[in-house]
Amino acid sequence: MFGLSPLVAALVATIAALLASTWWFGVHRRRLAETQAGVQALAGMKWRECAGLVLQAMEEKGFKELPSSRQPGDGGAEFLLIKGDERCLLGYKHGTAYRLGEANVRDFANAVQLQGADSGMLVTLGSAEGFARDLARRYGVDLTDGRSLWPQVEPFAAPQMVEAIRKQAASEIHKGQRLGMVASVALGLLVFAVGYAMQPSEPEPANTPAVAAPAPTAGPEAPASPAGAATDAPASAGADAPPPSRFTDDASRQADEALRELEEVAKLTEQQRIERRLAAAAEVGELEAADTATWSTQSTLVVRMNRPDGIDTGLVNQACGVLVQYEELRYTRLQLEPPAGGTGQVRWRQCQ
Repeated sequence: MFGLSPLVAALVATIAALLASTWWFGVHRRRLAETQAGVQALAGMKWRECAGLVLQAMEEKGFKELPSSRQPGDGGAEFLLIKGDERCLLGYKHGTAYRLGEANVRDFANAVQLQGADSGMLVTLGSAEGFARDLARRYGVDLTDGRSLWPQVEPFAAPQMVEAIRKQAASEIHKGQRLGMVASVALGLLVFAVGYAMQPSEPEPANTPAVAAPAPTAGPEAPASPAGAATDAPASAGADAPPPSRFTDDASRQADEALRELEEVAKLTEQQRIERRLAAAAEVGELEAADTATWSTQSTLVVRMNRPDGIDTGLVNQACGVLVQYEELRYTRLQLEPPAGGTGQVRWRQCQ
């Protein structure tokens, strides 16, 4: 099959299916499940607490709230923000039941003009209709629904809340990961069976009649020749030869090694996982821009920088480059703290 032996083709198909299912459930579906759980967690908060997280996310982008600018809105609140000479009106509507329509956009666009703002951002934990998004673009209003809002406010949410959300999402996709592994193995067996059936059968050697040995000629009997011993040597040597290798080509051996590595990761004990986590933290702590690195939770690594511009020097990429070498630490959350005695703020970044 495609010039490969059935075993190699089966291994390649199994590994490819495992990688695809790992990405689908471990990255795509995990992000979607975390986003859905995050939106539900925000909806369970008081609207003032949730609006505070939104304002923190806007402050990260350079917007600051004007004092006494909060105005009651239609089921939410409005905040007047400034960024340099730009004035922006932020409208927030709490709850996942909101479905922003054209009327909401028109009312908010009028509020932007009345406040004398240059732009507007309408934020909700619910969703927005397609026509409303088209109208918002015409009025210069930025619409943000729950799925787009959660990634922006996640770095400012409480670590305990984020940890609970990730555990909930992990439990939801665990069943899908098991099904992906079973389906990958089943695909490999199917490819092996089809490839084996498609192999051309080798022709059997024809039965040749035995050639009669020539009759001995008359004459003196020849002495026992050492040739007889020589003819027996290959037979005894063949009996002592080691059995042939399981794989006869480099591609088969490499595929077998890759499959073994995937199996080894799944067989790690809890002690081994702890040792790998400690080794990863120690390696991150030895980076040039890092001072120390310690685990605060199962998925949060606290990295104290040795200078305020540590993030700008590529510390995040270097730390994530260390963590992705460990499959179980691939999605670690980095809590970047300023140097000891510094005045900078704590930042959060996500490795993927």
